[in-house]
Amino acid sequence: MKPRLVFFSADEISKPCLEFLHNEPSITFCGIITQPQRAKGRGQTLSLNPIAQWAQMHDLPFYQAETMNEAAFDWLQQMQPHLVLVMAFGHILKKRFLELPKLGMWNLHVSLLPKYRGASPVQAALLNGDAETGVTLMSMVEAMDAGAWTAQQKTAIAPDDTAVTLREKLAQASAALLHSSLPKLLSRDYVLIPQNEADATYCKKLSKADGYLDFSKPAAFLERCIRAYQPWPGAYFLKNNERYLVHRAHILADGTARNDLLFPTALTSVKEKLPANADCTHPTYGQFLTDPNRTVLAVTTGKDLLVIDRIQKAGGKSMNAAEFLRGNRSFLEA
Repeated sequence: MKPRLVFFSADEISKPCLEFLHNEPSITFCGIITQPQRAKGRGQTLSLNPIAQWAQMHDLPFYQAETMNEAAFDWLQQMQPHLVLVMAFGHILKKRFLELPKLGMWNLHVSLLPKYRGASPVQAALLNGDAETGVTLMSMVEAMDAGAWTAQQKTAIAPDDTAVTLREKLAQASAALLHSSLPKLLSRDYVLIPQNEADATYCKKLSKADGYLDFSKPAAFLERCIRAYQPWPGAYFLKNNERYLVHRAHILADGTARNDLLFPTALTSVKEKLPANADCTHPTYGQFLTDPNRTVLAVTTGKDLLVIDRIQKAGGKSMNAAEFLRGNRSFLEA
């Protein structure tokens, strides 16, 4: 009899893993546990999450669990799994769940543990300017992302990666890691490596407020925020009680010749007001500048200029800086 496998997930990042398992002849992929339908959009319509939709499309049994309670345990028990895999599920599982599958319960976590335990490891890697991240396959315990691990797959982070593009890379890396590791899990031919608790770092669950761009911070950090917070919660600033989303930006270092060409008058006046050790409350942070032709939009920050390449006014459409300035002539004066 082939080993029976159940997968826990509520995030489409696990789809490449699901596709691999669906076509894997060495197992019987017998079901998925995911999260319930959520209200979405202006009409607050209830809809299945991407994983439940995938299960439905592939005619695979699935269970929608708000909490991992008695009913969820009963459903899992009825599936009689030998092996359970978990990815981006959002629940810490109790001991009876962990002990049910005789081949273990394993988690695919998108960081190189023990770095970035928690809910937002992709965003954390981008925010911190890491050159690489990856996926870790670990044995699950009754603590958040703290189990011993058996395999990792590294992924390079490109300078222009966003959370969207990096998630795509990590989704594929997860499937590759599962492809190489599944035979070892089934035969129990693996080595467990305990995590070093002294090296553990944590990342929180994101909220809408995390997307706020604090222009007292260096431009390099703000540019990473813009890439990390796509598509949600989105990087934004407030000006005259209006909300503006920034979709793409780049940095111009203080004192570069290009700065003086683009912003010959405005930049000089701002620089003269900035003391060498200006603190985060200095009024010149957050001043918006443009070039003589009004094709470039930049803002002063704690260090260097942040040049905004794509911007979107709340309720409007995303546009490049030149388009935005043509359609919002009062933006720089207000």
